[in-house]
Amino acid sequence: MADLVLENGRLVTPWGVLDAGVAVEDGRITAIAAKSDLPSAEQVIDCSGQYVFPGLFDPHVHMGGRTPFMENIITETQSAAAGGVTSFLQYLRSDSMGYENVTERIELSAERSLVDTSFHFIVSGMEQAKDILGFSERFDIRTFKFYMGGYEPGNPIGIVTADDGVLYAGMERIRHLGDYSFCMVHAEDHPLVQLFTAEVKQTGRQDLQAYTDSRPDFVEEQDILRAIWMAELLGCPLYIPHVTVGAGIDAAIAAKERGARIVLETCPHYLGLTADHEVFHGHRAGIGKVSPPLRDTENQDRLWEGLVSGDITTVGSDHVPIEKSGSALWEERPGFAGMATILPVLITFGLKQGRISLEKIAEVTSLNPARTFGYYPQKGIMAVGSDADFAIVDLDLEKTVNAASTHSRFTSAFDEMTLTGWPTMTIRRGEIIFRDGEVLAEPGSGRVIQRVSSSAG
Repeated sequence: MADLVLENGRLVTPWGVLDAGVAVEDGRITAIAAKSDLPSAEQVIDCSGQYVFPGLFDPHVHMGGRTPFMENIITETQSAAAGGVTSFLQYLRSDSMGYENVTERIELSAERSLVDTSFHFIVSGMEQAKDILGFSERFDIRTFKFYMGGYEPGNPIGIVTADDGVLYAGMERIRHLGDYSFCMVHAEDHPLVQLFTAEVKQTGRQDLQAYTDSRPDFVEEQDILRAIWMAELLGCPLYIPHVTVGAGIDAAIAAKERGARIVLETCPHYLGLTADHEVFHGHRAGIGKVSPPLRDTENQDRLWEGLVSGDITTVGSDHVPIEKSGSALWEERPGFAGMATILPVLITFGLKQGRISLEKIAEVTSLNPARTFGYYPQKGIMAVGSDADFAIVDLDLEKTVNAASTHSRFTSAFDEMTLTGWPTMTIRRGEIIFRDGEVLAEPGSGRVIQRVSSSAG
């Protein structure tokens, strides 16, 4: 007898939508079959009229910041559960070479997260870049992010930007780490951002488009081109998160045709919002402040095209736990919460508008992130032997984005907007962790997960 059976739903896979059910035992999938061929089970869930997605695998999450990590690892993984996210990768950072807070956050994640998690590391300076091999051996982390620009020295977030020397030293080491290793870059040219920010501020503008004008398209394009050049020079795999510009997609396509290993990610807010959206008018401009910034419809259309073509292969929330008022554009911190709204955004602005298929949504939110970073086939797919992670979704369910619907303590770029296509249930390793608006999982029921296989280069 199985522990759990899902029946009467439609299973969404990257290869098609199936009229089938799923059986689960000991947290893993044991059968995918027609209802008549499923085993009996201790618990049967009727998914009639709903679509069963593989649990989302969010590759881009930030925790901590101005709020205590030990608190928001609970509140924000509650939000993950509400959004159908069953696994996520979070960015760690350390101001010291002892990496004490890295150890602490890994331990706290194991003790307090409601969903499964693992880690990237943000490199702060040359000393850490030169220590990448030792750090990787110690913590078994193979993905390292460098902020090429976009943040002033002494910024309140604590980001340390990487010059070309730091980036080179990092790539030179990352290329030896083997499978699933990537150099990751935040691509915004710092001198240009400084120049244009000063010029735009002098005008006195407080609209969100002013912030976008301070970071025009080519600021991102230039750093993408520079990172690609260096990655090709050294033979280092490159992952470019939160891509917002079509020119960046074109640059990556050209490099991949030359044999480079490059993976592009974009985020739901770039797919659903633009800098001139009415939701950010008046005193709400700062709500939409994010780095890189929201762009225009031309770039947004290219992002949708890139997802469909496969040139952009992953979608990450870039979830940041920040409370925002929105009234002071230039003083507001960039970023916002996003894990709970990944699916509703893709369904509202993508599926419902004929821009993307159900199959592609499953691919870019689950299969591709898990496979890119080495957690497939344990994660990212509905297959016999894989973890029983599911997001059961009502494609027509409408909700207003607020604290009640997202279960997050923090501001969303989509606050007060009505989105369609929300999870009604989330199952992580066979356990129902969210159901009909209520988070059911206990803190610490999530796990720190390891890559399924790896080999050093």
